[in-house]
Amino acid sequence: MMVGHRTRIGTVLLLALGVPASAQAPAPAACTGFAWPLLREQAWFSASSLPRLESGATLSATMPGALLALKPTDAADLPFPPSRSPAPGTYAGVLRLEAPMMPGAYQVTLSDRAWIDVSQDGKTTRPSGAHTQQPGCPDIAKSVRFQLGTAPVTVVVSGAKAEALKIAVAPAE
Repeated sequence: MMVGHRTRIGTVLLLALGVPASAQAPAPAACTGFAWPLLREQAWFSASSLPRLESGATLSATMPGALLALKPTDAADLPFPPSRSPAPGTYAGVLRLEAPMMPGAYQVTLSDRAWIDVSQDGKTTRPSGAHTQQPGCPDIAKSVRFQLGTAPVTVVVSGAKAEALKIAVAPAE
C-alpha cells in the first residue's frame, strides 16, 4: 500500500504547488517508458506558476522546475565548455542552484532534446550516472542523473534547437 500512500502525498504536493488537476491526468503512453518515474516533472512543467528564468539565473528550491531562456551558443557566455560540441545554429544556457542540503543522486530533466553538463566547482563537469529518454513524449525529452555533493551546482544546457526549454532539477525518486 506504500505506492498508494506516495501517490496521495504526491497529489497533495502538486495541488499545493498550484498544479491544475488536469495536469495530473495519466501521461500519454509515450511518456510511460522512461527508466524512472517522471510524473513529478511532468506536473511541474504543466504548472501555471512555472517561472521563466534567463540564462545564468538561480533555480528556486521551492519550485524545482522552470522555463529556461537560452541564447545562441556563441553568445551564451558558458562558465565551462560543454563536454559535447554543440551543433551550429543551436542554443545554450546556464542554470545555477544553491548547494543541495543532502548529497546523493539528483536528476536533471528537460522538455526538449539538448546536452546536459553539471558542475559543482564551476569549471569541470561531473560524470552522469544514468539517463533515460523516450521519443514521442510531448512533455519530457530526457532525464539524466548525477551524484551531487553539498556544493553549489551549475547546469549547462547546450545543443538545444529552440530558444527556451523546460528544465527541472530534483533529488532522484
